[in-house]
Amino acid sequence: MSATERERVMPPRPLLPWTMALCAGMCMSCALVLNVAADALLREQTPAVGLLWAIPVAAAVFVVLGQFCAPLAPWKRWLYAASVGLVAGAVVSAWWAVGALSASKALDGRAASGLEFVVQGDPSINDDVYSYTCEARADGKNLATVRLSCDLELKVGAHARVIGRVSRFENDAYGRSRVLRGEVRKVQAVRIVSVDECSPGPLLRLRNGLLASIAPATDPARALIAGVICGRSAELRAQPAGDWFSVTGTAHLIAVSGSHLAIVGFVIEGVLQKTRCSRGLHRAILAITLMGYAAFTGASPSAVRACCMVFATLVVNGAGRRRHGASALFVTMSIFVLLRPTVLFDMGFQLSCASVFAILCFCPYATYALGELGVPSGVASMLSVTLCSQLATLPITIPAFGTFSLIAPLANAVIGPVVSVLLAVSIVLVPFSLVGPLRTWALVVPMIAARCALFFEQLFAAVPGASVSVPPESMWIYLVPCLLAVLLVWWPRPRARPMAVGLACLVLLAAIPYVYWDRFAPPSVTVLDVGQADAILIRQGDALALVDCGLDGRVVAALVRNNVHHIDAVFVTHWDEDHWGGLPAVLEQFSVGTIAVAADALEDAPAEVLNRPGVEYRQVRRGDTVDIGSFCARVMWPFESVDGEGNEDSLVLLLSYVQEGKGLRMLLTGDAELDQELEFVQEVGDIDVLKLGHHGSKVSVDGELLDVLKPELSLASAGEGNRYGHPSDACIDAVKEAGGVFACTIEHGDITVTPTANGFAMRCQRP
Repeated sequence: MSATERERVMPPRPLLPWTMALCAGMCMSCALVLNVAADALLREQTPAVGLLWAIPVAAAVFVVLGQFCAPLAPWKRWLYAASVGLVAGAVVSAWWAVGALSASKALDGRAASGLEFVVQGDPSINDDVYSYTCEARADGKNLATVRLSCDLELKVGAHARVIGRVSRFENDAYGRSRVLRGEVRKVQAVRIVSVDECSPGPLLRLRNGLLASIAPATDPARALIAGVICGRSAELRAQPAGDWFSVTGTAHLIAVSGSHLAIVGFVIEGVLQKTRCSRGLHRAILAITLMGYAAFTGASPSAVRACCMVFATLVVNGAGRRRHGASALFVTMSIFVLLRPTVLFDMGFQLSCASVFAILCFCPYATYALGELGVPSGVASMLSVTLCSQLATLPITIPAFGTFSLIAPLANAVIGPVVSVLLAVSIVLVPFSLVGPLRTWALVVPMIAARCALFFEQLFAAVPGASVSVPPESMWIYLVPCLLAVLLVWWPRPRARPMAVGLACLVLLAAIPYVYWDRFAPPSVTVLDVGQADAILIRQGDALALVDCGLDGRVVAALVRNNVHHIDAVFVTHWDEDHWGGLPAVLEQFSVGTIAVAADALEDAPAEVLNRPGVEYRQVRRGDTVDIGSFCARVMWPFESVDGEGNEDSLVLLLSYVQEGKGLRMLLTGDAELDQELEFVQEVGDIDVLKLGHHGSKVSVDGELLDVLKPELSLASAGEGNRYGHPSDACIDAVKEAGGVFACTIEHGDITVTPTANGFAMRCQRP
């Protein structure tokens, strides 16, 4: 193609509709009102009600500017739309806030046993604990939306009665996110009294039947099939395979959205083309089918958003008008916020809208630019979709997950088509699994496609540097949307040579983090978020050690997001599975030099961790020291030889770091409890940081122990909604009464402590 031909296909700058201003005004006022309401619901600080005056003032200013400022005349419609959006968003969110405060008050003094809970959607699963969004009812009347945690799987629409505790959310990142999504209280069920599954509708009956035949909890491939066809990804996310999708930046492939509806529509179109129905009936059947599929998969905001945009496109095409994707997007978003303002804080909705907007605006430009570099058009189209959506969603994904996938473009280009094939064949074949004799055969082809997708997921997730850790508070992530906005205004013509130089620089920049973390990592101790389990990362320079390995493969994902490429030593404190269960996965993924255990505990080691080629096995005793870079790990417990089976056998390490005026003393206690800790606490003395024993159980610390150790910070590693109630209120209260700060991986994700000249600094994966 000649240069002049390429110039003719240069995509024009996209036209942004005035509905964008309407939607932006609505979102800003809703966000302000809902955060003020959240302050009131959490009761941790005085709500900043005075800030609400900014909404009518800003709306009035926009109207005045539109009416009387001549230079802004071309933007009059935008100013009026923004004003209307501000007022409308404030009204609907204030209405919701009043209802939420009233609902919260209605739950005051009520026991969980006096309420009936109606399950509203699929659960999230963490360490065999199921958490549901439920409607709390009393005397047949809906009182409030709550978060119910229990150890039993409940079906959508089930009515449950429980014995447990109703409490407020803590004013932390997790608690605020749940409140902003509309859940005013949390309920921890101790015992399920009764469950009435009622009579589900036809769609729900079909979905439950398919899920029963797929059995997603039994196999990762089955869990993937359930995710792509039924929209239920809880089982997949609860398994180590779920972390592969996060590492490779392909999690969106299992979330029902526009791409899913496009494939479903393609299958339906193929069937309808075999009939002789009219074009109008054709469109009507397609629209009804897509809406039914969105409802069938759980009616997630991203799915309903995509369905609404498809429906709007069909209507516009039927009316003979030119379609405009951005207009449909912002109208759909505005309707969503008007109907349910809390959807604004649903991450799926945020990611869906941001990625669709970026694809509509920049995908043709990125495809053209890649074409100028000689990339084939088909490959350029796939890469541009991934790049646009990934860059646009950085301000959402980085604060939430603290990682950035470098391999996402390649992974999406390879795995995306496989998942598309999986969805297409599953839609056709999986329904036959409801027929008894065909159940096994109906899943054969989908299982092959699912295993193929998981193979590539594991392959890409295992690539060193596939995902890099990014501090959630990094301000540079907000620079990316600003640069995209500049690009939208400037819209320069891509030139091959400057782009090639720029890409070469980006490749070099991408290599810098790998070299930095592999050779020049600063001294740090990170309590990894691996659910109801323990895993602690110690590193400095090119030296790296891991204390415990979690329960399963989640530890691998945690190490990858913390830029780990090799491990010099693994300390296994004892042989409880939540401390060694992830070790086989670690040994398969990383080069490990030494496995260290307490004296004589190696005799009872699980067979899965023994006799690994290239691995040295070491038994350490009280008083032994191990150097990890400039860290010195000293064994404080056990006093005698042990078999490593019980909590009382847990290896306890005192970490010390002193270099260049910086110092840190941190005690890692494994599952040790008070009876063991009091034996050596006087010898340990004053420390900076305490890793609480046994996940912060009530027998892990008391005032006497804390009076000797005097930790400024106490950390617990536990899983959200775990059945043991860890960390216990007694433990948290003891730490706070002693004047220390408490933090847990449940709320903060990975927690990193670094020595400084004035003590230490703490950085969290989730602020």
